[in-house]
Amino acid sequence: MDPLNPPVSIMLALWAPSPSSHGLSLVEGPDGAHDVIDSVVPGGSDTPTAADDPGRVSLAQWLTAARPLSRVSAVLPSPAGGTGTWGLLPDIEEGVVLEGAAGRVLLVPEDSGTSVSWHAELLSSPLPPLDAAHARRQVHAATEEAIEALIELDLARERPELADALNDLLTAVVDPRLIPPWLKRRDRELLERSLRLAGMCELALDDDGAATTALQARRRADILHPLLAVARHGAAAATEWWAR
Repeated sequence: MDPLNPPVSIMLALWAPSPSSHGLSLVEGPDGAHDVIDSVVPGGSDTPTAADDPGRVSLAQWLTAARPLSRVSAVLPSPAGGTGTWGLLPDIEEGVVLEGAAGRVLLVPEDSGTSVSWHAELLSSPLPPLDAAHARRQVHAATEEAIEALIELDLARERPELADALNDLLTAVVDPRLIPPWLKRRDRELLERSLRLAGMCELALDDDGAATTALQARRRADILHPLLAVARHGAAAATEWWAR
């Protein structure tokens, strides 16, 4: 994950709680409006759908019909982590869980040309709280462990450009224009630290000849995949929002 370009599920989770055309434009970007497809259409016949596909609505219309929301959170499952999916989520890389007028719904993004289509499906059970306070402690410890591991693995010796890239990640920040004003400072810091940690792990795991043997590659993966799982959980926990 790139701290300067957060995943689309992070962006939607951050901006979904409150109606905002500005926020929606940040989620959708310059390449076209997003839509929501499949069977979960809040509001039933009152929600406008595409004339050629009654199971497809614009993301803006879907969110309007789904409000008021009681809970929103990004989910970034990782098979390597104990933070996992609790057996509640399908095999996905990312998504957003929203609870509100539509019930308990998981939106999963899929690239559709230059835009994104979100697949909606109902969840039968609530997602356990993601516990941002615990995630902060985990991300802090995992970052220290990742730095020590990268020094020990000496990846920069095989890839000299890696050292500069990792140093850039250590100081990277999320563009403040992407962050909604209601996000608490400590959650913003958790998001940035988690994205930095994820970026470091993903960069080091990139198979670009840094591991000269299969044993080295496995050792690198054994160390970094669990830390990446912590980072992904931390980023999701930073987005968790509950209605007051």
